[in-house]
Amino acid sequence: MSQTKNHVNLSDVSDKFTEEVLADVLRKACDGKKVQLTDWNFGEGFAKGDSYLSTVNKGILYGVVDGQQVQVNFVVKSIPKNVGRRKTFRSEDFFGNEIMFYTKIIPKVEKFLAERGQSNLLRIPRYLASYMDGENDFIVLEDVSPLGFGPASRQSCLDWAECTVILQALAKFHAISFAYRDQRKEEFVEITSYLKETYFGNHNWNWYQRFHKKLVDIAKHALMTEYPNSKAEKQFNSYEFGTLYNKCTELCEENAPTFVIAAGDCWAPNFLVRDIGQNKKEALVLDFQLARCASPVTDLSFLVYSCTQKPFRDEYYDDILKVYHFELSSAIKSLGSESERIYPWDLFMKDVKKNFIFGLVFALESIPFCLLDPSQSFDLDAIIKSNEAVNIADVWTLYNIKTSSGRQRLADVIIHAVENGYL
Repeated sequence: MSQTKNHVNLSDVSDKFTEEVLADVLRKACDGKKVQLTDWNFGEGFAKGDSYLSTVNKGILYGVVDGQQVQVNFVVKSIPKNVGRRKTFRSEDFFGNEIMFYTKIIPKVEKFLAERGQSNLLRIPRYLASYMDGENDFIVLEDVSPLGFGPASRQSCLDWAECTVILQALAKFHAISFAYRDQRKEEFVEITSYLKETYFGNHNWNWYQRFHKKLVDIAKHALMTEYPNSKAEKQFNSYEFGTLYNKCTELCEENAPTFVIAAGDCWAPNFLVRDIGQNKKEALVLDFQLARCASPVTDLSFLVYSCTQKPFRDEYYDDILKVYHFELSSAIKSLGSESERIYPWDLFMKDVKKNFIFGLVFALESIPFCLLDPSQSFDLDAIIKSNEAVNIADVWTLYNIKTSSGRQRLADVIIHAVENGYL
């Protein structure tokens, strides 16, 4: 078989990504039956900026199982070949986290759900293969686009129909943790120990500090320009630099009894949505490189502040909280635990008050990225040319937001946080 199909060499993905791996992927996708790999090819790569921490390719495997022709569509995320890029973005940490999520946590979760007849609560792509050594890492997942799933664009904000199905998927994902901890606490603590905090904590401050300063300055400029002398501007400016980051660190480290396995990276591109007929949709959660053990509100607040705008929040914010908590409670009950005892509404609302600042801090980063025109996305391999790490502030060179609508989108998040007592 040719080693090169559609201009992608297997070793371009990873030196450990071989035809043997492809055969294993085919076998796993066909539930372990005896298979013969007959062909494969790669489709288009992803746009610059679709995945800054990874190189992403789509492919198709062709084979024969029990005399029948089969086809498996897959996505392979691989650690960047560019050594400087790998070091700059600490790719090893992020890949390690996601591979641990899929190999150490998800098998236990799937078993837990299957025993309760609730496997459909886990709305994530199917895991097919991975490799991890810090230099040749990759993870292969089922490509769900042939099943009708598609992304919201990076710039788009959610409408209520999309928001609802994403809230449902996220609530079900979090509910699994609540029930698992309630019924098998020691095992839950054991599996969550595989996750490492990739963004916050003293160990990451030097990596993030200069970039975080730039993001804070962009937010200050947006407030000053769009809402000068407002309560929100004064409140935001009153924080000493580093305070917001430290607050998020504290929220991640306290290990509360309401902590769940959080997806971690809840901006719009990491949810896929499809129509299932009768005006209904369903969603999948993608990308667990930032997965952490934390309050479920860390995910919820990230989603709300990164993927909605002020008019939407003005109309739907209370409904967002109600829908999320209702779906969470229903899923917890379906797994055999008492949602009213574990996570009643009043405890959830205390959690919202305490943890929503987390979503604000992530929105300081995600909103400027959402507002980038595709032509402004960063081609990291062109920027990072040496084998040494570069400060991320010198790679992600963001500037003050040029449009009034963009500045308002960012500033409105801060105003919402101030008005609700989150900041």
